[in-house]
Amino acid sequence: MATEPDHHDAIPVMGFATPVFATGRNTSVRQGTRWLGVAQVRLQLGDGQLSAPLALHTRAMRFDQLTASDLACEHDPTCRDPAGLLTVLQRHYPGFQAGAMVTVCDFWLPAPPLT
Repeated sequence: MATEPDHHDAIPVMGFATPVFATGRNTSVRQGTRWLGVAQVRLQLGDGQLSAPLALHTRAMRFDQLTASDLACEHDPTCRDPAGLLTVLQRHYPGFQAGAMVTVCDFWLPAPPLT
């Protein structure tokens, strides 16, 4: 989760401690505002591969303003409510506080091709 955008690359790579994703909308909440305004992203997938470029929609807010509905599509099932997400963020970002600014990042994954 701690991977930050690498502005030297044309499309930044977003890393994940728990690379579990659903088809359709996925949400990832990141500490701070470094991802705010990033328009496209590639995801670090569980097998080490990178996703195709995906559109990224971002918004900044204080962590303590997040609701369960903001987190309904959180990619990590343990983070789909504020208490669970707070536990995970405090593990990844030592000293993280509930009043901290976060960036809510939404991206959409296509359905896998039918075989």
